[in-house]
Amino acid sequence: MYEPDQTFIADSFMVLYTANGRPTGSRQQVAARYEFCEDMATQVSEMCRTLQFNTDVSESTALRNCLDGLLAPPASVSADEATWVMRRVAELLDWHLPLWLMPESRPPK
Repeated sequence: MYEPDQTFIADSFMVLYTANGRPTGSRQQVAARYEFCEDMATQVSEMCRTLQFNTDVSESTALRNCLDGLLAPPASVSADEATWVMRRVAELLDWHLPLWLMPESRPPK
């Protein structure tokens, strides 16, 4: 029996895989990356919360440190995906999104 893929992909993530208004990957590829990044955000949120609590650093510093960790070789996510993960982490933790993580603050590609 045919079962269409029912995976929800957030618009904010879909932007990473869109150029000129068209997807740059198949639905299956993008859904797999989305699920991976969403799972990573859940895991990283716990690390950020622990880092912030144990070291008494600011939320912004905790997010920056975790972002640096995501980008360290061998990185399993692209820079755009890592940034999306950190925005999602801030959302999951109900933390203020620092200016450096705001979409408008990133240079155009």
